[in-house]
This record gives sequence, C-alpha cells and structure tokens, in this order.
Amino acid sequence: MKNNIDKEILDLIEDLFEFYKDDDWLTVKKFLCRYLRPDLRKKFSTRNQKSKKHLLNNFEKLIISYCKNKYNRNLILKKEDTHYDI
Repeated sequence: MKNNIDKEILDLIEDLFEFYKDDDWLTVKKFLCRYLRPDLRKKFSTRNQKSKKHLLNNFEKLIISYCKNKYNRNLILKKEDTHYDI
C-alpha cells in the first residue's frame, strides 16, 4: 500500500499529524494539495461542478487507509461535504 503513495505525500502527512489531531479528510486533503507539486495534485479528486461537494477517488481512499493503519487516524469525509448522485 505504501509503495503506491509518493514519498512526498507520506512526508507531508507525517508533518501534519504532528499537530493536527482531528479526523476531517478535507482538512488533510487541502493541506496536501497546498504543498504538493501539480503532477501529484492531479491524483486527487475535484469537487462536483454543480453541488461543489466531494467524492473520494481510489487514490484518496488509499491515503485514508494508510493513515488508519499507520497512525490509527480514521479520516472521514463528512456527510455535509459529500456529493450524492440524485
């Protein structure tokens, strides 16, 4: 699992988790996207154009799973931030 995540992302997560103690995935994602190179930012999902809400892609699920296994952090995408197809 760790092999599929770039070292730069893993290093940023480690830096963030020294200070951030909450479970909000969007906060972690915003931090990562702010400090990553554009080629790595492209791996993350974008908001739905109409609802402006989020869906998790497989890469993000992989990062969330990694954080759960390594740091025992259960990061979640809150219901009010989640896009649902109608």
